[in-house]
Amino acid sequence: MSECTKEWFSTLVANYKKLVVEDKAYLFDIFRKEDGAHLGSIDFSTLARDYFQWARIGYTIHNQHWRQGYAKEAVEAALELAFNELTFHRIEAHISFDNEASIHLAKSVGMEFECIRKGFLLENEDWIDTLIYYINAPE
Repeated sequence: MSECTKEWFSTLVANYKKLVVEDKAYLFDIFRKEDGAHLGSIDFSTLARDYFQWARIGYTIHNQHWRQGYAKEAVEAALELAFNELTFHRIEAHISFDNEASIHLAKSVGMEFECIRKGFLLENEDWIDTLIYYINAPE
């Protein structure tokens, strides 16, 4: 936390703004409606535009707020924004095999299992297999 200075945070915000301008990534924080408590975040990373309009979604909920429905509500709202405002056609979630909560969340918002990508993600110096769930924009 000692590196989390005002200057560090200002630089972080400037970097995120640059990613938005370049259409590379979009980060959204999640707050509870009732009291404004910070619950986590959702991000979209643009994988391809042109004929694809394709992005990856990532989501994090602070552990004290797990299993309360916040993630599902936030991801549903974020997907609507991704399709309608950011004009993505396809959204993928890249999920570790052992992340049962994330698998359940992906399914609960209408994402479908597509495949296993072998050696897809570098984690702790090892290339691991990753589950791919996807959803396309409503017709």
